[in-house]
Amino acid sequence: MSQPVETEDLDTLGPRDYRAFMRTETPELTLATVQDQFATWLRTKGIDFDCTHGAEYVSERVRASVVEHTRGHDDYVRCRLIESETPQGTWCTEVVASSVGWIDLTVTNSEGNFVAVPKLARYLMQALDVRDASMQLVDEVKLWDVNEVDRLVELLEDQDRHGLVFVAGTADVPDLYEAFRTRVSTWTREVFGMAQSIVLTPRATQVLSERLGYHAVGPWMLRTYYPGVAPAQIVDSRRHRYLTTATLANEKDWRVRQLLANTARRHAATRLDPAEVIRAKRAFTRAETRALLAAFEEPVLPAHDRAVDVPSSPDISATPPGVELQPADFQDVGTDHAERPAVSAAEAQLDLVRSVLGITSITRAALEQAIRPGHTAPSPESLRSGALQAASLRIKEQLARIEELEDFRRDAVRALDDQQIERAELQDDLEKSRATVRWLRDRFAERSDYETAYGETPEDALEAYPSSCVELIARLQEDQDVLVFTGDMDKVRVVDAADTLQLAVRSAWEACGALREYVRARNDGNWDSGVDQFLKNRPEGYDGVSAGKHGPTETAVTMKQFGGERIFPVPAEVAPEQVITMKAHFKLASIGMLSPRMYYHDDYANTGKIYIGYIGRHLTNTMTN
Repeated sequence: MSQPVETEDLDTLGPRDYRAFMRTETPELTLATVQDQFATWLRTKGIDFDCTHGAEYVSERVRASVVEHTRGHDDYVRCRLIESETPQGTWCTEVVASSVGWIDLTVTNSEGNFVAVPKLARYLMQALDVRDASMQLVDEVKLWDVNEVDRLVELLEDQDRHGLVFVAGTADVPDLYEAFRTRVSTWTREVFGMAQSIVLTPRATQVLSERLGYHAVGPWMLRTYYPGVAPAQIVDSRRHRYLTTATLANEKDWRVRQLLANTARRHAATRLDPAEVIRAKRAFTRAETRALLAAFEEPVLPAHDRAVDVPSSPDISATPPGVELQPADFQDVGTDHAERPAVSAAEAQLDLVRSVLGITSITRAALEQAIRPGHTAPSPESLRSGALQAASLRIKEQLARIEELEDFRRDAVRALDDQQIERAELQDDLEKSRATVRWLRDRFAERSDYETAYGETPEDALEAYPSSCVELIARLQEDQDVLVFTGDMDKVRVVDAADTLQLAVRSAWEACGALREYVRARNDGNWDSGVDQFLKNRPEGYDGVSAGKHGPTETAVTMKQFGGERIFPVPAEVAPEQVITMKAHFKLASIGMLSPRMYYHDDYANTGKIYIGYIGRHLTNTMTN
């Protein structure tokens, strides 16, 4: 059973399970090594049983199993441990492996608790040469010099890479170098298997900067690289977030570690499984379901009352060791329908053999073990009880999955609606901006100022957006004449963790700019109403954002049921209680279930300022789960 990394926890977003996919350089050793390491791992938990012959271990709260399958020339194994009714909920560890050389490891928790890097993952990385794309997966931080830069660039650009790559840059400061390397090891210890961590030497950091430009990592910074880095596309650099020197120096180690760990888990949960893994998992599920149904549908009779008429084909005695005769489990779509009745009859007879002998799979080793002297087949009652327990677990898993998919569909539909509206508004703004540019260019051209009309916009004229909401707030705190942030920074960090394309922070920055313009218009005597009307009817000479991004209030039903979530801190000069209800907000971006918002209180009539009480995930309303 995995444990949370820290007792002090952030309000994190999204999946916190452990999911790792890796390929081995020695396919012929994969299945045997996986089973051996699974058995070794179980022994550390006090579970000792033979994992090589389709065995199963069942106790009151623990169920461990090893199931084997064969499809064509390829063999598969699934090792699973379910630990139920623990103080942290139910923990499920599952590793599926193939003789062609891939391993898929998943550890989940029913209560959404954080899953640390399991010992089983470390065992596999130590026992096998496992890789993600061109990179070997190891349970330590790598140190790469300038001669590894070409290899690193190739790895970062690889579209087939599944996991993340965390790269830390350094500079030629000997007193800091070793200490920084040690800190990187501390920060990244919960990403092994799902990501790899690399510390670059000072020279390698410089060369990578020359090669990647906007996509590079600076000295004493740490950058997250998603698969398929595109150095030629500047906008792609926004996808690969980085932690600045100031952030790494000022944040607590556990907070940085948790940020990187959650980033790796969120990415692992959203990546697509390879088709070969999906086919294997579905085959195991179908076979398990058929076995459960057979256990309930067939009357349980004493073994001596059962007539077993095994057909001449398939010939079990001629089966090579380790190969199972369950063709329907991996039957391809398009199989001749005329063959199905025969396959079903053989399947039923094989199920009977398994039931009578008390084995889970028909292999030579399992049959030999079953007929040894002293072997006793389980009683009908125990068979029925075991099937009932397995069915109960399966039903609970399926119900949880159905609920998860229903929530996902609901959030996806809502996010799609929001994105369509936002896209329409952005398209409208873009068309207006293009029309303005054309008009201005024509005016400059009429005055023969062709350089201004058609020249490139200087870089210093482009707005320097903050790279994160944390940086945005740091800028606000430097100048609090107009905007003052009073909210919870942990809520802000949740947005940064999910805002991989910096959509939310840019919207928040533009919203802050619109609020500054609103205050400026009021100071100039050119406006005397509220923010919402200002955005809808901006006076000439003042900038703003689309009024569709602004919500001036909340519905009465939302405030009645969830109004307590919208009470945020303010200074005593704003409210004697030092808290106030904030209904006005800006929609920052549509990012799945997050859909962040920024709530504020317009106190211009009193203090002449605007107080931002919240930047974080979408607060609860009648449409959220």
